[in-house]
Amino acid sequence: MAIESLALSRFTNQIESAPWFSSLGKDLTLEETDYASRYIKSIGLEVVKVGKIASWVKAENLIKAPDWSESWWVAEEQERKSLTSFAEKKYGRENLFESLSYISNFVSNIVHGAAAISAAQEGVANSGLIRAAAGSATLASHQAALEILVNKRATGPFISKYRLFESGHWPLCLNSKVFYIF
Repeated sequence: MAIESLALSRFTNQIESAPWFSSLGKDLTLEETDYASRYIKSIGLEVVKVGKIASWVKAENLIKAPDWSESWWVAEEQERKSLTSFAEKKYGRENLFESLSYISNFVSNIVHGAAAISAAQEGVANSGLIRAAAGSATLASHQAALEILVNKRATGPFISKYRLFESGHWPLCLNSKVFYIF
């Protein structure tokens, strides 16, 4: 990794021990609900209801639905661009890219297998859906690592979103003022 950061090293070490996709369909704890609410609020969207999705099939239907909230995606993308700009100035573009690529590759190798195992336990063999779950977890890890490097907030939006993945859930999307989590 090009950037030496104790916080980033700790974060990377946690990735291997996280129970990826092990809580799918289960009720969220109060702490997990708080992470979801903090995530939505800290990317600048109004506080919404947090909804639970109970199965891989329902998760697939939801992420394929055309009426997800575009404002959610725009708000998240603006936050990512802001953090990236700050981090590039702080560390240099190449160093930042190398470190974030390392994190993304590292987590991708772990989460794909975990998603496949979780799906298989529910009798789901849809490789595209499994890749979508793993890709979402990889992106969340990348975003959280970016936030850690910038260190603007101790619990910013991407760290809050990552915590949901880290606890075994899959944050899916914002749709009809409900933030759905599997």
